[in-house]
Amino acid sequence: MPRRYMDILLVDDSRADRRFITRELAKTDQAYHIDIADTVAGARQKLACKHYDCLLLDYNLPDADGLALMEGMAKDKSNGFTGVVMITGDGNEKVAARAIQLGAHDYLTKNQIDGPRLVRAMDRAIEHSAEKRTRTHQRLVMENFASSAAHDLANPLSGVIGFLTLAQHGVTNGDLEKVPAHLENAMTSALYMKQLVTDLLHYARTGTTADTPELVNLNEIIEVVSNLLDKSIEREEAVIKVYDLPTVEAYPTEMTQLFQNLISNAIKYRGEDAPEIIISADEKEDYCVISVADNGRGVPENARDAIFTPLHRIHHKGTDGSGLGLAICMKIVDLHRGKIWCEGRPGGGSIFRIIIAKKLDHAANENTAPNGTASSYI
Repeated sequence: MPRRYMDILLVDDSRADRRFITRELAKTDQAYHIDIADTVAGARQKLACKHYDCLLLDYNLPDADGLALMEGMAKDKSNGFTGVVMITGDGNEKVAARAIQLGAHDYLTKNQIDGPRLVRAMDRAIEHSAEKRTRTHQRLVMENFASSAAHDLANPLSGVIGFLTLAQHGVTNGDLEKVPAHLENAMTSALYMKQLVTDLLHYARTGTTADTPELVNLNEIIEVVSNLLDKSIEREEAVIKVYDLPTVEAYPTEMTQLFQNLISNAIKYRGEDAPEIIISADEKEDYCVISVADNGRGVPENARDAIFTPLHRIHHKGTDGSGLGLAICMKIVDLHRGKIWCEGRPGGGSIFRIIIAKKLDHAANENTAPNGTASSYI
């Protein structure tokens, strides 16, 4: 993956100490971009304009102490995911305890600092804040998911109740002509609700039972998916063109599901012409960008982020679906610590890009993924 520089904000009013810390960090094999602030006010200005992976914070500052800055950060949720390492000239247990209470992940005295120790403290702080961000994101996703699921289940349930009520009235009043139609509509709503529950369970379980990752030839994965979708490919006269794809370290079952969802969507949401699906790869040293292009209906630009949200649908008429297929794709790509996005295809249709590392231990976080354009890869 492209090398990512960690963004560090060093807040210290001593030029000599700043030079020392910067010099120690430069001796390590880590990659850092360091911004400097020498006051609490200056640090607040920088934090308001940019997200930092880690804050190296001196306790004694000209306009206030470092704890004052942390108290302000604790009240601002946008700064809740910045790792903090407090640095001071003298050890003070009360200051250390308060700093930890406010969210500092480590507390070092300046006579303790050398490059390796500082890097270890920063790594712990960054890892801790990343875990907190992930937990918060997962909680929000599950809250939204539960709300959407309840709403989507309520609609067919209301349909079942409504049509059964009409059928009951017909039987009670001796008007039996429309009863079979009401029962058929109730059955249709019940079957949709059953499918939705099945899809919801599939979404919830995606990635939770993943086996050990292994080297996976993506060409073979596409061959398996083509066999699984053989009937729909034949029925819709779909053409799948596969250019040479790489071998990557991945979870084979989940990777099969990923391409099955993308290809079946391309067939399902076809345009007037027979579906044509082109699968290719732009291979780099440590990662690759997989492109799945189709000539279908396309996705409106303002919906290209929302389509990965569970239960979100943009094509309703004439097509079945619960709106979970692309959400499952997102979960699978997240499992591989990659990124997926959607673009418009020149001439009509869509292109789905997937960036994944060739080896999972090289996978980077979301800030490393390039912003692809249609002309970049196809």
